[in-house]
Amino acid sequence: MSTTTIIGSQWGDEGKGKIADLLSEDADWVVRFNGGPNAGHTVVDEEGEFKFHHLPSASLHEGCKVLLGPGMVINPVGLVEELDQLQAKRGLKPEIFIGSRAHVITPYHPVLEVLEKSKEEVGTTGRGIGPTYQDKAARSGFRFMDLVKEDFEDRFRERLDRLKGIWGDPESLTDLDTSEFLDAVARLRELLSGDRLVNSSTLINAAIDGEEKVIFEGAQGSLLDIDMGTYPFVTSSNPTIGGIGTGAGVSPTRVERRIGVVKAYTTRVGKGPMPTENNEELGEWLREKGGEYGATTGRPRRCGPLDLVGLKFTTKLNDFTEIALTKLDVLSGLDEIKVANGYRLDGDKITEFPPSSEDLARCEPTYMTLGGWEEEVTDAKNLEDLPTAARDYVNFVEAELDVPVSIVSVGKKRSETIVR
Repeated sequence: MSTTTIIGSQWGDEGKGKIADLLSEDADWVVRFNGGPNAGHTVVDEEGEFKFHHLPSASLHEGCKVLLGPGMVINPVGLVEELDQLQAKRGLKPEIFIGSRAHVITPYHPVLEVLEKSKEEVGTTGRGIGPTYQDKAARSGFRFMDLVKEDFEDRFRERLDRLKGIWGDPESLTDLDTSEFLDAVARLRELLSGDRLVNSSTLINAAIDGEEKVIFEGAQGSLLDIDMGTYPFVTSSNPTIGGIGTGAGVSPTRVERRIGVVKAYTTRVGKGPMPTENNEELGEWLREKGGEYGATTGRPRRCGPLDLVGLKFTTKLNDFTEIALTKLDVLSGLDEIKVANGYRLDGDKITEFPPSSEDLARCEPTYMTLGGWEEEVTDAKNLEDLPTAARDYVNFVEAELDVPVSIVSVGKKRSETIVR
């Protein structure tokens, strides 16, 4: 199949970076279609660990072209830093293209996040993502096609002056240092000279027509989707299959292989309801063994058992054709494994994921218990190498979601993966 998408099925942090890196080794294109530097995709290979924020995980593969799509919001300073780090640490200079319609995160957007208290109230990463998408919706944002225009700096300063007036000249805006931002913009102008600032829809549809291998890499997770997630405790973009249409300019119907990345348990960072959250020994054990701390913020993730109610909702929402089950190794050492197979809401049993965060916060999970295993599984090369209980767990997830589990991650490294 020439087209693949990799989508998070939970609240993000499912291990998409490793799966994207694994599958993009022979890809022609990898396209990021949503979000911005609030994403943190970690790849561990033979040379060590690398954390991506703007760039797709495929940037570690020479010969693979990367596109930052128009559905993204991009911080020029952060992108330049990431490109410099990739060259300094790995000696790599990816062939990067940027959708001309992608929006620009300016220095004032993180400040607005603080002034509007959205970071405090919703629990965002504080990177200015929400205010940038807010400007996009209000038709007052800057797009990458604006960066190459001669009057960009004048327009940027005019916008900043208007914001100072709106907020009453707060010190955080009045004393804002914009020099690093404008320097990064100048560097990106050089990078984007020629054919690197593109109409992504034309470019990627032509690549698909030419039977090139294209991978669409999503950020965050489906339960954080601005429209279908646990609003208002969501991200500002569409991490679901629909985000490919708006965020890359390619119809989702052209994506043949749709891989849902499922962590073997549940985590969530920041605020918002999470029915299976465990604040006792199990939650702490999962956090420490799984290294559940945000790649972008370092915040500890809330942890608990697998939630089938949310997973079945996102599986149908995205019409997954395959499942990549990650972090199975973290469950080694548990005598028994609980899995939520339903909720009780105001005394009534439900199996449908509620659209209301208020209702979800009142849901009590109902659990079933599966057998655990003591053995470590990181050396397993195929399913037959796994302990019986671990194989049973994989088969259980496959049967419950009615989607084949084609990939099982049994460790952090690229090599610690079972491909069926």
